Order: sequence, then structure tokens, then C-alpha cells
Amino acid sequence: MIIYVDVVFVLNIIIDFILLMSVSIILTRNAKLKRIILGSIFGGVTTFLLFVNIDWILLTILKIIFGLIMILITFGFRNIKYTMNNMYYLLTTSFIVGGVMYLLKDKIIYNYLVLLLTFFIVVYLYVKQVKKYHNSYSNYFKVQLFIKKKKYELTGFLDTGNKLSDPYKHRPVIVIDKRIKCHLDSYIYVPYKSLNNTSVLKCIKVDKIIIDKHLFKNYLVGFSKDKIQIDGVDCILHSKMKGELNA
Repeated sequence: MIIYVDVVFVLNIIIDFILLMSVSIILTRNAKLKRIILGSIFGGVTTFLLFVNIDWILLTILKIIFGLIMILITFGFRNIKYTMNNMYYLLTTSFIVGGVMYLLKDKIIYNYLVLLLTFFIVVYLYVKQVKKYHNSYSNYFKVQLFIKKKKYELTGFLDTGNKLSDPYKHRPVIVIDKRIKCHLDSYIYVPYKSLNNTSVLKCIKVDKIIIDKHLFKNYLVGFSKDKIQIDGVDCILHSKMKGELNA
């Protein structure tokens, strides 16, 4: 059988793109398109391993290593748990879709176009189902912050325990991870109590917040002094948002 390397290479890039996009959608990672494309191209390069005569154990190890590099290229590194979750969903999606495609291959699929079409359908149905489950049991949201004509795209977690408001105008405060940098000339300092002490949170007023097409105004953003320890989360949303977001 004649194998066209360039066709296999391009097909592998497309498949890796869909898999990485699936992980981004399922876990609400908000990965930038250019990073997904770069990760897919790197994954396409690994196609040439198929033409190298090496032991299957070594081949499996190399595939796992290259998959991890794809994840790091696409989603970056925050911590071990974050990276391992990304890797787990990439492998799970690959195994499920690959298994379905293998079962269909010898029966009704005889060319790459039909194979690719089947792949799109399977991934679409799988992501739709997992996304439905994910949204039903989590409080993750895509958040857009607009501050002085600059937009920040973050992943927010709706925490019903966050009831922090400034004591002056009673504006709700959402808390963002200390990794998110935003420098202004003036700040609002909001006192808060934690388990062990009382302190103040440095805050700024945002122009607007958009979450799943819902518009929020008259909110403050507070800068956390520590990293947010929730997987993949950039900011903690205020409990006041719950009614509108869950409507």
C-alpha cells in the first residue's frame, strides 16, 4: 500500500488540533488559537515516529512525552495538577475517538476524507456531552474584564462564599490571581477578614465585566496576594453574580 507522508502529516495536525480544542472546551482553558495551532503542528511532527523502526515500549514512552510537550505548548504550565488534568483529558479523548475510528475503519471507511468527517462528528458529539456534564456540576465561567480600554480574558470560579464588598459604596469585589498584572495610578483599599487575620485588599474599578453574554457593571477587582488554588482558575467571582449566571 502506498502511504503519502504529506497527507498523513496534514491529517495528523488536523486531528491534534481538534483534540487540543476539545480539551480547551471541556476544561474551559481559554487557550489562544495560535497556541492550539502551534501545539497541533508539534503533534504533527511526531507523525514521523511511525516510520522509525523502534521498540513499541519506547514508542509509547515517546508518544506520552510528546503529548506532554503539546499540552505545555498549548496551555502552558501553572502547576502539576493543572498539567496532569490537561494531559488526562487529551489521552482520554484520543483513546475514545481513536477506538471508535478503529472499529469503523475496516467496515465502511476507505478514504481519508470520510475518515476525517467521521472524526469531526465523533469529537463534536463527545465534547457536547462532556461539556453538558461539566457545566451542570461546576461553577467555571469565561470572564472578560474591561479596564481602561484593555480586555483581560480569564477563567472565573463562582464562589458563593465570596461576599466581599467595599464599605464605602457597597460594590461587590471579584478577586483575581496575583499572576494577572494590571497597573493603575490609583487604588481602592477594601478591608477583609480571613481565618487568621484582618487585612486590606488592593482593588480597582472595572469598566465592565462580561460573563457568558451577561453584563456586569459597578464592580471592583481585588488583587490576591496569593495564587488561587483552584485548578485552572484566574479569578473568584462574587456570590451576587449567581442569580444572573444560573438563570
